[in-house]
Amino acid sequence: MNNPTICIDSPFLSMLNKKDKGDNIIDCMTCGICLSRCSWYDGEGGPVPRQMVRMAQLGLDNLLGQSHMIWDCMLCNHCTVECPVGIVMEDVVRKARSLPDAIERMPVDIKHGIQLRLETGDVNGFTEEDFIETIEWVNEELADETEGSKAAIPTEQKGAKYLYLPNPRELGTNILHLQAMARLFNAFGESWTMSSRHTDVTNWGYFSGDDDIEKKMALRIIEATEDLEVENLVLSECGHGFFALRKRAEKLIGRKPKFNILSIVEVTLDMVEKGVISLNPDAYPYSIAYHDPCNLGRKSGVFEAPRKLLSYMCKEVVELTPNRMDGVCCGGGGALLQDSSSTKRRMISGKAKADQIKAAGVKHLSTACLSCHRQLTEIIKYYELGVKIDTVAALAAEAMVKK
Repeated sequence: MNNPTICIDSPFLSMLNKKDKGDNIIDCMTCGICLSRCSWYDGEGGPVPRQMVRMAQLGLDNLLGQSHMIWDCMLCNHCTVECPVGIVMEDVVRKARSLPDAIERMPVDIKHGIQLRLETGDVNGFTEEDFIETIEWVNEELADETEGSKAAIPTEQKGAKYLYLPNPRELGTNILHLQAMARLFNAFGESWTMSSRHTDVTNWGYFSGDDDIEKKMALRIIEATEDLEVENLVLSECGHGFFALRKRAEKLIGRKPKFNILSIVEVTLDMVEKGVISLNPDAYPYSIAYHDPCNLGRKSGVFEAPRKLLSYMCKEVVELTPNRMDGVCCGGGGALLQDSSSTKRRMISGKAKADQIKAAGVKHLSTACLSCHRQLTEIIKYYELGVKIDTVAALAAEAMVKK
């Protein structure tokens, strides 16, 4: 757009400033705190938080919608944690992604994934037949491990205490993680189940900025869970999937789900602290650093459970600096990781995290999000950090003391 025109009553501006805190861009003082906190700001390209807010203030809807910044933003909120007027960048950028020009620029992979999720219930188009075949294969592997069928994954069990909702990669490229989760659940000694209607914890509607799509995806999970009459829906290690269901779903659907929503990390820690399972304190006789996923930590408040769980099985839990509310994004959030064309950009957006890991001087890293796990794996290789990365729940499954 060569000649952008300021419009003080633009359609996008009318969507904002509905809340005292969050989307209140009219209060922006252009102080630049957000710039100093963006983990991409010093790298090539990337979003410029203050510039996006300023475009919105001036009603430059087309210019903003056509900007690469909208889809490069990681929605991590690191930039606005210390905003003096309480602006939350996620609230602004998600709404900006609903602009017509932004929708046209939505990454093809995201569009396709949303379509498959709405049509089949799974972002990869995983069918009921696929699910049955995969679970049968995993059960055979688990039976070989234990020389029996006690470790089998039960399916479609109505009234179970726990229903496990996996990340779609656990049913495809990361089946070992699913096997590890099955070992945990069977060690808990409580009724649990999986279901062909529950194959995908992700919610790409959240990435799209379309609340209606996000609501539809949340309802697919919630209604199917309620049909099974389970007590607890246990989510895989997935940051944005956890955030969408635990923190956003109730408002989206207008009621509370008829079950509890828990992370597998929270459930595992509870079982350890109740003495139901034991972890070998010498399972990992070395220090392990913990990376806070933005959606699980900063945006959902789950900071201590992963750290406590790690403390039961390793020599020392090392803190990356900064951490918790000030934790640095891995560089793959906001749908960047889901965009197959983003690899080069993700290596730039992940440099701040790579520098942080290098500064910590550790050789072992953990996180509680499979998307973070994948991004961290790639930046560790790209920046030659020589660090091994695992998820917290997978580490716990391996550290269990056999009874």
